[in-house]
Amino acid sequence: MGKIILGAFLAAIAVFAWEAISWTAIGWHENGFRQFRDETAVAEVIKANVTSGQGIYLLPAMGDAPKLATAEEKKAFKVAQTKAMENGPYLYAIIRPGKGEISMGTNMILSFVRSLICAFLIAALLSQTALAYPARIAFVAAAGLFAGLTADLPMWIWFENPGRDTVVNIADHLIAWVIGGAVLGLLVGKDPVAER
Repeated sequence: MGKIILGAFLAAIAVFAWEAISWTAIGWHENGFRQFRDETAVAEVIKANVTSGQGIYLLPAMGDAPKLATAEEKKAFKVAQTKAMENGPYLYAIIRPGKGEISMGTNMILSFVRSLICAFLIAALLSQTALAYPARIAFVAAAGLFAGLTADLPMWIWFENPGRDTVVNIADHLIAWVIGGAVLGLLVGKDPVAER
């Protein structure tokens, strides 16, 4: 158990360090960010039109026709909704309409704790394997790839996240856990034993 705890802690440090470099030094995430032509005007429109505070907003909103609508009205509502989605503009956004407290320190702590929890989970799985060191790295890397495919690919499929950003995010997960696997594999897992 001591090796799992130590391995998970060291792997979490390695993953956290990679993610800090990935987000602050490389710039491949930010290269996909776009900005509005007139941010002040857009901000005013957003503030004037949010309906229930901070949350995820869609434009066009995907809702149901009014319950009292006739069958013909419901059909027309669906047609109009589909047309609005096809013609755009389309927006999927996390909106905070007013002031918010942003603490880099708190966010860094939460990010490290997330890395540590992930490292403990994968360390627990890795401890049940009998793999050579390169295969241990591959095992943990596969978990990173799995995380990217399950977390980022649906955003491309369903919410039009740009393909470039999806690939960058998935690659980021994969690289993070190749590094984490290189550390974790040194301490966790058993070497295979040849049977006679």
